[in-house]
Amino acid sequence: MNIRERFSSRALVIYFLIGIGLIGIVTFIYSNYLIQRIKQETETTSRIFAKYASGPVMDEAALMELIFQEVIQKIDFPVVLTDAEGNPTFSKNVSNKNLHSAVVDLDKSHEPIPIIIHHAEDSTLVGYVHYGLSPFTKSLQILPFVETVFLIAFLFLGFSGYLIYRKSEEEKIWNSLARETAHQLATPLSSLVGWLETFRGKLSREVYEGINEDAQRMREVLEKFSRIGLPPRLVIKDPIPTILKSVVYMKKRAHKKITFVEHFDPLPDIKFDDILLGWAIENILKNGLDAIGSRTGTITMKTYTLNGAVIEISDTGKGIKQASDIFKPGFTTKKYGWGLGLVLTKRIIEDYHEGKLILKETGSKGTTFHILIPKVET
Repeated sequence: MNIRERFSSRALVIYFLIGIGLIGIVTFIYSNYLIQRIKQETETTSRIFAKYASGPVMDEAALMELIFQEVIQKIDFPVVLTDAEGNPTFSKNVSNKNLHSAVVDLDKSHEPIPIIIHHAEDSTLVGYVHYGLSPFTKSLQILPFVETVFLIAFLFLGFSGYLIYRKSEEEKIWNSLARETAHQLATPLSSLVGWLETFRGKLSREVYEGINEDAQRMREVLEKFSRIGLPPRLVIKDPIPTILKSVVYMKKRAHKKITFVEHFDPLPDIKFDDILLGWAIENILKNGLDAIGSRTGTITMKTYTLNGAVIEISDTGKGIKQASDIFKPGFTTKKYGWGLGLVLTKRIIEDYHEGKLILKETGSKGTTFHILIPKVET
């Protein structure tokens, strides 16, 4: 069972609920953390202002003591105090033991703040504060980027999930339609076979065998449709006989202006469903015949080994104009087409056989498809 079959609307809802819940919890916790830090800084600033305003004008020693007690002791960012001549007198949260070098590094990112004591109309420069960013501030700087990346990833995964869910629902509709079609046609087909037996001996042998062959073929087609969406019956064997059977069948239904060119190199044994693989090949061959139409044309079949079995099918038809849409359900270039053939073929090859169906090239000179099915690992 592949990821599309496991995916459901419930899984999509759970994903969004969990994602939104985690975003809400993380945002709540981090917002409270920021609020507490702001409260602490506000409290510190207010306490400094209160002490400064409650007494007479401070002298240099008292001011430096206030700064040391209320600010320096509580900071978490790197800071170095220097005197008026630039000689370090105090440092905190500085990893560089050479304070002169640390001052140079700090000044590269921030201009030092002078400490000036005012005496009436006079002022005295007593030193400088050299500082850098705290880990808290650095985290705030990268926070918007982290949130943006996280949000984009969340939305991308959610949108991808939605696309998978939508594709899964589309496939369920087409699968149900295919099985219902097979069910509805089974009864008249059985009746047709019964009537055919009634006329045995009354029809010419050629006519009887032709109708009987088509009736059996219709039975096989109905079986194919009824098995869409069900587990394949995979068997390890040589795929060449299955390929030849499909080619022979399509040759009988091609007009006389069509030439079949076949180059079948031996293929390794692969794991495949005989009926489904034959159906996939026939679908591509039929599309090639439709593309050629009533004109003279060529269908070329090749097989070769490349990390498994490769089946190449080419036609000299008019090509596909909207090549990017050929594997979308409902897309067709035929007047009365359903847009199911290549969709089912792709599902058969890629979902059931774990292979690849590739539109190798298309244009005015024709179209080439590659079917790749991996070899069996021993």
